[in-house]
Amino acid sequence: MPGRLELSLPVAARDALLLAGHPRDFRGGEVVFHQGDPCDSLFLLRVGRVAVRVSTPEGDEVTVGLLAAPEEFGEVGLIRDDHHHTATVVALDDVRVVTVPGARFHDLRRDHPVLTDWLLAALTRRLERTSLLLADALFVDADRRVARRLLDCHEAFRLGPGQPLPLGQDDLAAMAGVSRPTANRALRRLEERGLVCLGRRHIVVTDVEALTAASR
Repeated sequence: MPGRLELSLPVAARDALLLAGHPRDFRGGEVVFHQGDPCDSLFLLRVGRVAVRVSTPEGDEVTVGLLAAPEEFGEVGLIRDDHHHTATVVALDDVRVVTVPGARFHDLRRDHPVLTDWLLAALTRRLERTSLLLADALFVDADRRVARRLLDCHEAFRLGPGQPLPLGQDDLAAMAGVSRPTANRALRRLEERGLVCLGRRHIVVTDVEALTAASR
C-alpha cells in the first residue's frame, strides 16, 4: 500500500528527496535517536515499525505513539534552529530509515517547491493529531480512549486477522492517558465482548468493526 510520501508527492520530488538522504538500519530494540538529541534532519521510515517514547519527570519512559513504514518524523527540526528531539524513537523490529539533512532538504525545496506544501501538510497532521488526543483526554471516558488507541495501532500497522499488536498494556495505557489497572479493566471488558484477545504480553484485535463502534 502506498504511504503518505508516495501518495502526496510527484514522482520527481519523491525520488529527489529519497536520493538526498542516507539510509540507516536498526535492529529491534535499538534507539534511532534519544529525547534531547539535536534535531536537524528529516527521518523517512521506509521499513519496519518504531515506538515514540518520552521520559517523565519521575524518570519513567512511556510510549506516546507508534509509527509504521512508510511514515515521516522529525520534521519540526527542519523549521526551527537549534531544535532538540522531544521524544526517543526506538525500533520495534528491523527498521530502515532515510535521514535527510535539513540543509539538503531546503536546497531541494528550490528545485521542488511542492516539498514546502508537503512539509506543511505533515506538520498540520501532527497538530491535528495532538489536538484530537487532547480532546480525548479531556472529554472521552477511559474505555473509549483505550478502544480508540487500539484502533489507531491496528490501522497504522495494517495488521491481519490474528496478528498481535506490537505493544503491551503499559504502552497502551500511556497512549490512552490512563493508569495500567484502568487500561487492563477496559481491555478485560472488551475481551468479554469478543472484541479483543489478551495473551501473555500481547493484544489481538478480533473484531475491528465492533471495536470501531465501541470507540464512538
